[in-house]
Amino acid sequence: MNSTFTISFIELIISIIVGVFTVYLTKLVMTKLYLKKTNELNPYKNTSYMIFLSGTIFSVSYIVFGIMEPFSATVKLLSAQNHEALGLVFDIAKYLGMFLSLGYLFGGMIIFLAYKLFSSFTTQVDEYEEIYKNNIGVSILLSVLTIVIALFTKSPFIVFIETLIPFPDVPGLV
Repeated sequence: MNSTFTISFIELIISIIVGVFTVYLTKLVMTKLYLKKTNELNPYKNTSYMIFLSGTIFSVSYIVFGIMEPFSATVKLLSAQNHEALGLVFDIAKYLGMFLSLGYLFGGMIIFLAYKLFSSFTTQVDEYEEIYKNNIGVSILLSVLTIVIALFTKSPFIVFIETLIPFPDVPGLV
């Protein structure tokens, strides 16, 4: 079997797993935070909360998705260096873990800071209370806020991640 095909297939499987895990993790964290703030019994019956959750899941996933291209480039570089199979798997896992950790940390931090900053500007509105009351307008506004922030911050995040790719040393030409 062609090694490029194998590596591409492995990257595809990793992408699917990362995508599903990102959605699950974001849903889990946001639901715990929301329940802590509102004590709602079943937030999944609240349309406003579901809109809010969907926007947040999209935003975090969009930011975390930014790791996939640098990760793919890293896998190609590592596989071209003729590592032993076990060493290659270890190095790929190391970079995937590092990129994912930074993606989740950055994505969560950006979304959290966007909520906090927006809440500080809108002191007359308690966003969580409005979502609890099923105020769809507030949930759409918060969802749009997180999506816009994700769109603005993804490119700088990718540039940061690309600085971590293990490019080979190039001799200086003098």
